[in-house]
Amino acid sequence: MRDETSEAEITTLGDVALIAISGELDLALCVKVAPDLHAVLLSPARAVVIDLEAVSMVDSSGIALLLNTFRRLDQGGRQLSIACPMGPQRRAFELTALDRQLPMYESRDRALAAVGAG
Repeated sequence: MRDETSEAEITTLGDVALIAISGELDLALCVKVAPDLHAVLLSPARAVVIDLEAVSMVDSSGIALLLNTFRRLDQGGRQLSIACPMGPQRRAFELTALDRQLPMYESRDRALAAVGAG
């Protein structure tokens, strides 16, 4: 069942963009978040932090969105940091071994610190 409160909130902290996502990171939310994420990718932000602490589940669409974001930022010499605590939101990354390839941290504070913000 879709959580009607699913959303993404973007905040700028100096030269770091913080995107806090809540709800289920599935195809429906990815479609909703994609334009905002695209705008962040076009912005001059040197780093992007994606906060998944309020996400209850991540499906293959969410994984693809984060992987593509990582690749685009990396190609441009910019950083991505993902706040994703242990639990159901992290499980999909563990199953695909992407938790060892994507820059993932237990909390928003650690993810921000990893890119020199906060």
